[in-house]
Amino acid sequence: MTPSILVTGATGTVGGALMQALSDSAGQGRITLTGAARSDKSAKKLRGQGFVPVEFDFDRPETLRPALRGVTAVFLATGYSVDMLVQSKRLLDATRAEGVAHVVHLGAHAPSDTPHAHFAWHQLIERAIEGMGFGWTHLHPNFFMDTVWQAFRHRPDRLVHFVGDSHVSWIAAEDIAAVAACALMDPQRHAGQAYGLASERLSFSDLAKVLGTVTGRSVRYAPRPASDLLPILLKQGMEPTYASGLAEGVESIEAGTQTGCADIFDTVREVTGRAPISWSEFARNRLSDIKATGR
Repeated sequence: MTPSILVTGATGTVGGALMQALSDSAGQGRITLTGAARSDKSAKKLRGQGFVPVEFDFDRPETLRPALRGVTAVFLATGYSVDMLVQSKRLLDATRAEGVAHVVHLGAHAPSDTPHAHFAWHQLIERAIEGMGFGWTHLHPNFFMDTVWQAFRHRPDRLVHFVGDSHVSWIAAEDIAAVAACALMDPQRHAGQAYGLASERLSFSDLAKVLGTVTGRSVRYAPRPASDLLPILLKQGMEPTYASGLAEGVESIEAGTQTGCADIFDTVREVTGRAPISWSEFARNRLSDIKATGR
């Protein structure tokens, strides 16, 4: 039987990278690959990339079971909202009803006794996955290179963040996707594994030096107090409960009380057989992004 994989968040940062990581296998007929599409715009984007979209909306439960019919493994990525709890519950109920065997969940790296809501919610979802009897693989990435790069490419003279001088650990979405692809295509090998995903430890001051070297520019780190973050997130429209939990977590990193925020793992090499992407490599591969901004 040809494995059939559904990727939720298929047009997002990690989900989009995962669709690309699985594209060769899909093109060779080794798997059937579909990408969840909440809107016509998302479906059009996936078709334009050569993928097969399927109608899927966490907030319209009637779309879930049809999208999951015949699927053998699903990649679960939720939005940045407290709604992630009920959305995941709806998906898991539909997944069990359709007989899907394996769930790969995109969570977050945090200690098991974390007091911060957005981490704890991921952990509750993972306990539900385990308790419902699925085969499972949990992915626990730390700081995303991609998120910081999106801001830097528009202002390549500075980095702005809220963690002070703390060292944190980094992972590229492409590496998360590579590990996820392995778990989805070979569920038996990766069943029951919780994979920490962070391959390089750098403070933002260190990162400014790395980006300065790669870009040939003067790059400075402009730290802001973590207490400034919540109003910014709310102004940007982030759901308030999630935003509060995220801001609390960042404040704990700034204060040096968040354990594990600088952990690194050899997961990418162990699972995929290749070295993880460093910040230097990540930036070199995207220098044209900076040129495109005209700055």
